[in-house]
Amino acid sequence: MMNNQTIYDIIIENATKEYFPMRNINTLSNKIWETPQYTRKQINRAGKIIANKSSYSPDEYEEAIKILNNWRASHAYPLHVITCGLRNKFPNALVVQRIKRLESITGKIERFPEMELYKMQDLGGCRVIVDSLGQVYDIYNKYKNSRIRHVLKRTYDYIDQPKASGYRCLHCVYQFQSDKLETYNKNMLIEVQFRTKLQHTWATAVEMMGIYTKSNLKSSQGNIDILRFFLLVSSIFAMIEKTNICPNTPYDVKETINEIRELDKKYNIISILSGLNVSIDYSVKKKLGKNVYYILILDYENKKVTVRPFQPAQLEIATKAYSDIENKTNKDVVLVSASSFEALRTAYPNYFVDISNFVDMMRNILK
Repeated sequence: MMNNQTIYDIIIENATKEYFPMRNINTLSNKIWETPQYTRKQINRAGKIIANKSSYSPDEYEEAIKILNNWRASHAYPLHVITCGLRNKFPNALVVQRIKRLESITGKIERFPEMELYKMQDLGGCRVIVDSLGQVYDIYNKYKNSRIRHVLKRTYDYIDQPKASGYRCLHCVYQFQSDKLETYNKNMLIEVQFRTKLQHTWATAVEMMGIYTKSNLKSSQGNIDILRFFLLVSSIFAMIEKTNICPNTPYDVKETINEIRELDKKYNIISILSGLNVSIDYSVKKKLGKNVYYILILDYENKKVTVRPFQPAQLEIATKAYSDIENKTNKDVVLVSASSFEALRTAYPNYFVDISNFVDMMRNILK
C-alpha cells in the first residue's frame, strides 16, 4: 500500500531553437500550417504497413511513419479553427485540443488492421468540459445547430449508452470545411468530445492507473479486476448524474458500492492513486506565461513532468518537436493547446499526476 505522496518535479524547457536554429522564432508573425503531401492511397498504404510491420522492410516502415506524421500534423489547422470556434461560442466551458499521440495511432491501427488511416476520425481531437450533464447536451445542440460550415458526419452518445469499459462521453465527428484554405477540404475529420467534469475525472483516473500498472486500461487491456473496479465506479458516477448505468453492473447502489469496496480492498487502488501528486508552485505558472501550445512529457519512473511551451506562431516548431520527441523516447508525450496553465492542468491532469478529485470522491462514496 502506498501512503506517502510521491512528489513529481515540474520542468519547464524551451526547446524551440533546437529544431529551427537558423530562424528567429521571436519574429514569426504568421502560423505556418502543415498541409497534406500524400494521396489517399499512399496514406492508407502507410496504415497497412504500420499494421503489419513484420511484413515490410525497416525503410518501408520508416516511410510509412513519415506519411502518418504528415497526415497527422495536417490536422492542426482544422483542429485550431474548430477549437477557436468553440471557445468563442462557449467562453464558460473549458475547451482544449490535442493531436493524437503516435503511439496511440499505431496501437489503434494494430488493433484494427482493417481500419483506413485516411478515415481515422480522431487524429485531431477537441474536448469541451462542463459542469453538468444538462450543459453537455445544451452546448452540443447549440453548436450542432449553429451556422458553421463543418459537416457533422456522426455522433456517438456514450453517455446514453456507455461503453463496456465504463467510458462515458458524447463524441461528434466533423468534416472540416473552409472557404479560405481549400487544401484542407479533403477528409480532415476532427473529433469533438463533450463531457462533464465527473466523466473527465473518471477517465483521468483510468489513464493514471494504466500508467501505474503499465497496461492500457482505457482500451480495456489489463487486470480484469481493476477494469471491473473502474466499470463499477463509472456506474456510480452515472447514478449521480441520473443517467444510464454501464452494462453488466448492478442496478442497486449498495451492491455496486460493496463490490467496489471489495476490489479496492484487494488491490488498494484508491491508496495507490492517492499516493500520486505533483507539487506546483507559482514560479512554474509565471515561467509559462501566455503560451498556447504545450508539449507535455510524463516520465513516471524518474518522477518528472516536462512542459515545453510554445507561442501561437510556433506551431510548426511544436509539431516537429512533438514528432522528434516521440521517436526518441518511450515516455508519455502529447501536444496540446490550452488558454492558460490552469486550463492545461485541469484538462490534462493525468500529465500532471493530479487525480485528487477522483480520490476525494471515492473516499466520500465508500465511507
